[in-house]
Amino acid sequence: MSQNARLDPSLITKARRMPAMMETAPKAASSTLLGRIGVGQKLAITAGLFALPITVLLYLTVSGHQQDIRSIERKLAGTSLIDPYVQVQNSMSEYVRAQTRGYGSTAKVAAEKVDQTLLALQNAMAAQGLSASQAATERLTREWKVLQQSRSDQGGLFRTITYQQFNLEQMLPTLDAVLEESTLALDPSEVSNYATQTALITLPRVLARLSSLAALAQSLELVKNQPALVDVLAPLYRNEANRAGVALDDAFVAVRRAEALNASLVLTLGDATRNLENMRQIISTAASVDLSNAVEGRANLTALDSAVAQVAKAVKSGNQEVTRLLANRASLERRALIQELLAVGLITLLAGLLLLAVARAITGPLRRLADSARALEGGDLGVSVPVNTRDELGVVGQAFNAATAKLRVNQEKTETERQDAQRLQANVAEFLDVTMKIADGDLTQRGRVSEDVLGNVVDSINLMTEELASVLGDVQRASTSVTGGSQAMLDSTEQIRAGTLITTEETGRVTQQANDMTVAIRQMSAIAQASADSAQRALSASQTGQQAVISTLQGMEAIRESSQDVSVRVQSLSQRSKQIEEIVDSIGHIASQVNLLSLHASIEAAGAGEGGKRFAVVAEEIRELADLSTVAAARMASLIAEVQSDVRGVAQNMQVNSEQVEQGYTVAGQAGEALREMADLAGVTAHFASNISDAARDQLRDVQGMSSAVTQIADVARASQRSAETGREVAEQLQELAQRLSGSLTRFRLPG
Repeated sequence: MSQNARLDPSLITKARRMPAMMETAPKAASSTLLGRIGVGQKLAITAGLFALPITVLLYLTVSGHQQDIRSIERKLAGTSLIDPYVQVQNSMSEYVRAQTRGYGSTAKVAAEKVDQTLLALQNAMAAQGLSASQAATERLTREWKVLQQSRSDQGGLFRTITYQQFNLEQMLPTLDAVLEESTLALDPSEVSNYATQTALITLPRVLARLSSLAALAQSLELVKNQPALVDVLAPLYRNEANRAGVALDDAFVAVRRAEALNASLVLTLGDATRNLENMRQIISTAASVDLSNAVEGRANLTALDSAVAQVAKAVKSGNQEVTRLLANRASLERRALIQELLAVGLITLLAGLLLLAVARAITGPLRRLADSARALEGGDLGVSVPVNTRDELGVVGQAFNAATAKLRVNQEKTETERQDAQRLQANVAEFLDVTMKIADGDLTQRGRVSEDVLGNVVDSINLMTEELASVLGDVQRASTSVTGGSQAMLDSTEQIRAGTLITTEETGRVTQQANDMTVAIRQMSAIAQASADSAQRALSASQTGQQAVISTLQGMEAIRESSQDVSVRVQSLSQRSKQIEEIVDSIGHIASQVNLLSLHASIEAAGAGEGGKRFAVVAEEIRELADLSTVAAARMASLIAEVQSDVRGVAQNMQVNSEQVEQGYTVAGQAGEALREMADLAGVTAHFASNISDAARDQLRDVQGMSSAVTQIADVARASQRSAETGREVAEQLQELAQRLSGSLTRFRLPG
């Protein structure tokens, strides 16, 4: 390419434009995932991230409401079982009292009601998934069959006492199972909790106590002319009256608390319990009267029947109130859930609309700015961005408009400079052609000195060219002389280097062989010494180990004999504990039978009149002893069960220990035999290793002397080789320098 072409103004303009274009349009850098998506998508992602915790909070809130609603529905399922339970209680009481008075048809009707109601209760519990309550009701049904089969006696004493225990051991536990499984007993609301305590926990206990008290009062009515039987029933009657009074007081306290928290309970649950306040005085009086002297002091049977009916009515009314409170709570929970969902939905809608407006306010100006930038990239310098805001986007738009204005000004300046360059090219084109030839090595060329401002420059360059040609001629002649001398020096140093190289290689090989032999002999000597030491230690260790194995075998033999003896004794102890368990079971059975017989004896003694009083005292003592025997038998059974469990564990451990001891004995015997053989081999090895170590030390001393002499020869040879190498390198560098100088001078065309 000619110099004129290089100074073409259009090319100069392009050259000046290229850096600007590279600065304004740099190569697109690799970006992350967020850098490859639009601003609108980034805003959508941001909105989604802000909505995520709100969604989680909404989910937790909805789950909490739904959990509360399910809990209330489970409580409502429990309240639906209370009325059938009360019906069972009343029908059983009616059955017992009818049987006591000998009203067979009435008792049969009452028994059928009980059976039907119990079946309905079991079906309802199964449908509602109350498995524990269903199991308790099934036990209640079985005990109800046992109660029906109880024998009749004078005054119905045995059936009445059995019915009292049935209320305490079956009816109330069944109610507790229903309350616990339906979570009625654990209501978080204070109002409904007190209402539940009153109507579903306390009043049913009052109902059970009053039913038992009414049955006892009826039996007292039937045997009031038989003091002995009255003495049997009197303690039971007073105890039941006291417990009924305490339960009634608890009910009054719970009702007052519920009324204080919710005034609507005053007209429902409050009125139902206030009708029982007169009955409280009757029960207190009956509990304090000595019935052995005045049977007439007991509570009036009609009043007790009325109290039972009032309590049953109060339980039903209270159950209705609890159901109403729970239903209201469920309705409030559902309403609150709907309101919260609507509020969150409305807030979400408003937030979405606001976000959409903000997104449009951001993406609209950005889109216009991007379109203008692409137009500017295409070369349209007249483009501009409308600025309608004062935010950051407005600032960017103003900066963009200012940048396009500066680009237009720069374009005008560039055009002016291009015209000046064209005028300058016409004046310097001829001089540049001469200069290019001189630069290519033709020192015979001379520039024409003009009359313009460039004349002095051309004259100076002509003078400099003449001086340079003279100097280069002298240098060329000196380079030729140096090249010849360096070649002769290189040949001489090459001969010296070859001789020293052979000497160095031979001495190095001999030195290496001597060193390798020294190292090998030293290693062999160390290995031999270590082998001798190791063999000696192995011999000592094997002898010690053999002695330890013999002691171990003796100890393990003793352990094996001891463990076998202990195993036999443990098996015998297990058999004895089983025999003791059978005896304790027999004692418990006998105590139960004695208890029942003593009760019958008390009843018979009471029926015998004045002559049976002493026998009644003896029967009472026998019954107390039977109770103590039952308790003691239960404790003995528990202790024996623990002893049997420990004995079984010991027996299993002894069996495992016996097997492990037998295995250890066998392994120890094998180890002893192996150690004996190792001891023999270790002795032979120690002798051989000692002989090898002595021979290796002698050989090492001889080789070390030879290695020292060879090392001195190798040092001298290496020093000579280094000197020859240095001389050869200097000669090569000198020759290379002369050749480069000659090559550089060939490109110049000198005058003459």
